[in-house]
Amino acid sequence: MSPNTFDISCLCGAVSQRVLPLVAHGEAVELSINHGDVDRHATGTLCASYYPIREPHQLLGTAEYHGLDGWARYFCNTCGCHVLRRRDIDGVSVWEAATGVLLNSTGEDIDADARYARHTGVSDTKDGGISVWLPEIEGRRLDSPTNPVMVESRTTTKLPPMPLICPKDTLPASCDCGTVSFHIIRPTEQSYLPHSGFPDLQYAAVEHSHEFMKNSDSLKWWIRSNGAKYLAGNCACRSYRLISGFEIQTWAFVPRCNIFFHVPGPDDGHSVILPLNFSDLPAGIAKTYESSPGVFREFCAKCGATAFWRDSWRPDVIEVSVGLLRAEEGARAETWLDWWTERCSFEEETERGRSGEPARIARRLIDGLERGLRSGAQSNRCSLEPRQIARGYSIRNKSFTVTLVVGR
Repeated sequence: MSPNTFDISCLCGAVSQRVLPLVAHGEAVELSINHGDVDRHATGTLCASYYPIREPHQLLGTAEYHGLDGWARYFCNTCGCHVLRRRDIDGVSVWEAATGVLLNSTGEDIDADARYARHTGVSDTKDGGISVWLPEIEGRRLDSPTNPVMVESRTTTKLPPMPLICPKDTLPASCDCGTVSFHIIRPTEQSYLPHSGFPDLQYAAVEHSHEFMKNSDSLKWWIRSNGAKYLAGNCACRSYRLISGFEIQTWAFVPRCNIFFHVPGPDDGHSVILPLNFSDLPAGIAKTYESSPGVFREFCAKCGATAFWRDSWRPDVIEVSVGLLRAEEGARAETWLDWWTERCSFEEETERGRSGEPARIARRLIDGLERGLRSGAQSNRCSLEPRQIARGYSIRNKSFTVTLVVGR
């Protein structure tokens, strides 16, 4: 049976309330994992999912964004978390809550929990996006355009064009409304200069010592494929979930020196390219939320797409939301990104701060993701922790030595 109520909240707590599910007790709720262009670029994640609810009591603290897919999305004006969406169908307003903001439920009946039943919008991704890692949950296959059960035509909504100044042979990226627009270049000599501790993506922090996680040998783990790609992966951490509104956040680790923003120039209609410097970005492009002392998260001020994560201790290696990327080959941008498939980062936080149905359906989703990541995937992890070699490179006639993690 369906729960009586849900408590929902964003990370900062400015948007929180109790909502009622749409369905009556005993009715099955089937959820979709949405991969369409608007879903990805309006959120910054590779997929989005929502739970059908009755009209909420209030929208205080939210900003409203209307996507070309017909949905009005409501995100926290303070921290950027996507909380609700609404669409008018035949004169009736349909409301849904982002699944990641569902915290607690009442009216427990485990057998009647909502379940993820299908993928939608997969054709927009070109390469299947994250759906390739989620073929099934708890042994039950999800309907998708690759199955005869479901037929899908390509979405007709279009993303805003990238500025003409965006150089060729770079990786373009933008939010759905185009306010946040930038491109990424291949690793350069400067890409090896920053220092960073190991990410939880590669080594679970709960299983390794603080000393080990500091990466005292300064391995450049974010550079992959012999200097051609950047590391990317999936994360289920509580703070990421409540800052995006969804259970699965997808990040690429990119040096700040390899990111170039497109900002309005002095002439109307013309953009200029600026190296990414958060203190120099013009007002009205990206809003910054300091989620804890020294930890900063940027999101689009207009559509709410999560864009970046950074902190004061690692200011020059930025986590970039993969849902913003516009690689020609597809949503996973695999000519640019090397995906870590051994684990979903912070999977142990999937149920943190949650109880009842929201916790259970989230755990099933992340367990399904981890099984999909590991199934048939070649390991990217070194056999030793960490095994390393030193290699000399010569770039721009300047020789230097870098230390690389052995991997593909």
